[in-house]
Amino acid sequence: MRSIAICSQKGGVGKTTTAVNLGAFLSHAGQRTLLIDLDPQANATSGLSVSHPAIPPLKHLLEDPSSLFRCTQPTGEDFLLLVPSTQDLAFHLELGRTDPKWVLRIRDELLRSDPQYDFVLFDVPPSLSQITLLALEVADSVLIPVQCEQFAASGLAQILPFLEAVEDSRRIRVEVEGVLPTMFDEEEELSHELERELREHFPGKVLNSVIPRDPTLAESASHGLPICEYDLRSRGAWAYLSLAKEIMSHVSKDQKAWSGSRFAHSPERRAVRRRHQRP
Repeated sequence: MRSIAICSQKGGVGKTTTAVNLGAFLSHAGQRTLLIDLDPQANATSGLSVSHPAIPPLKHLLEDPSSLFRCTQPTGEDFLLLVPSTQDLAFHLELGRTDPKWVLRIRDELLRSDPQYDFVLFDVPPSLSQITLLALEVADSVLIPVQCEQFAASGLAQILPFLEAVEDSRRIRVEVEGVLPTMFDEEEELSHELERELREHFPGKVLNSVIPRDPTLAESASHGLPICEYDLRSRGAWAYLSLAKEIMSHVSKDQKAWSGSRFAHSPERRAVRRRHQRP
C-alpha cells in the first residue's frame, strides 16, 4: 500500500481535482483505492456525488482509530472508496490533536489494512494547517499540484520548507511523490516558461505528467463525476490517465497491474457509463 497526501499551500491549483481524478483512474486500473477527504470544504466528497454525513465519519477516530475503514462509503467507481468530509471536520480533528498517540494509531491502522488497499489518497485543505500536518505524518509521500501561472512557484517555495520543518520536528521523512504542473495553457508562452522554471528550480521533483487547462474538468466536478466518467476523450482525462500511470510506475509491484488494466487495452472506452449520461 502507498499513501499519498495531495496538498498545496495555495488554493485553486487543482488539488481536489487531482485527488478525485487520480483516485478514479487508479481504481479503473484495478488498484484498490481509498480517498480520505480531510478538507472541511468537502469538495472531493461532492465531486464524487457522495452526500455529506451529518456527523463527520472521522469523528469516530477520536474514540477508536480502528473504525477508519468502517467509515468508508462507495463512490459508484469500482475499487474506489471514500471517507467523506463535512464543514465541522476541522473542529473534531483539532480535538484529536490533544492525544499525541492518535496519529500513531491511525498510521498503525493504515499499515494493518495493507492487503485491503493499494493506494490511500488524502485531500487536505489549501493551507499549512494542523490537518495538513496530520496527513504528512500519516502518508508515505506528498504530491504537490502547482498552477502554471505567475507567482505559482511561491506556493511551492513555501511548502517545501514546511516539509523540511515537519521532518526536523517530527523526526520523520517526508518523501515528495512529485510536483504536478496544473492548468497548463498550451497557447500561452507564460505557461511554457513557468513549467521550464519549475523544472530548473526543482530538478528531479517535477513529474512528467502535466495537467492542461480544460473546462471539461470543471464541468465534470459540477456534475459529481470524475473526468473518466464524464468525458474520457478530453485533454484533462488523458492527462490524469498519464498521471495515474506515472504514479503507479513509482511502485514497482503495480507495474504489472497496469499492463493488464482495461484502460491499457481499451482506448476507445466510452466517455460516460450508461448510468451517468452526459448532460
